[in-house]
Amino acid sequence: MRIDIWSDLTCPWCYITKRTFELALSSSGRSDVHVVLHPYQIDGERPAEPTPMLEWLAGKYGPDRAARMNKEVTAAGPRHGIAFRNESGFAANSLDAHRLLRWAGLSHGRPVQSRLEELLFAACFTESADISDHEELLRRVERAGLDRERAGRLLASDEGVAEVRAEMRRAREFGIGAVPRFDFGGAQRVEGPQEDPAVFLRVLRPVSSATRGEES
Repeated sequence: MRIDIWSDLTCPWCYITKRTFELALSSSGRSDVHVVLHPYQIDGERPAEPTPMLEWLAGKYGPDRAARMNKEVTAAGPRHGIAFRNESGFAANSLDAHRLLRWAGLSHGRPVQSRLEELLFAACFTESADISDHEELLRRVERAGLDRERAGRLLASDEGVAEVRAEMRRAREFGIGAVPRFDFGGAQRVEGPQEDPAVFLRVLRPVSSATRGEES
């Protein structure tokens, strides 16, 4: 089964939903899944410079709504092993981080890409780091077990820029206006924040297997 995922590294609910999905995938027992991660930027390549996260949200949604959004996601985080620290975090352009994820997936496969993705989400939401800073990105690359020198050459060039931008443009042309979004073999879809693995298990587990489990 091919699973296409559209996700934004600056979206806290994408972080939560990634963990929910991977828990479901592990529980499903499936070994025939091919995950393809697609880049997405809710705000495009803004802000141009790193900006305190809650300041950015308040400018976009208004102070009251921004405060509610932060409270909701901060309360949800511990249920998934995430300690959000948005008060000290930054909103930043994630283009280069998406370029690295694309390279990791193409050169090392989904498990390594997922490990780097986790480190990038953590940088943004729990470790108050700037994911547009190249040195910060290279530290994450090393922690993921990837080649720092090769990643440095990528970041110093325009490698992957056109491809990542084209993917994000196609996503919007395809009608994707919000993330996270999961497409399962082109037949079923899960959209929006998910905290319950059962949502994904209903798609991942064949009906016959679920039925056998209920009967046993």
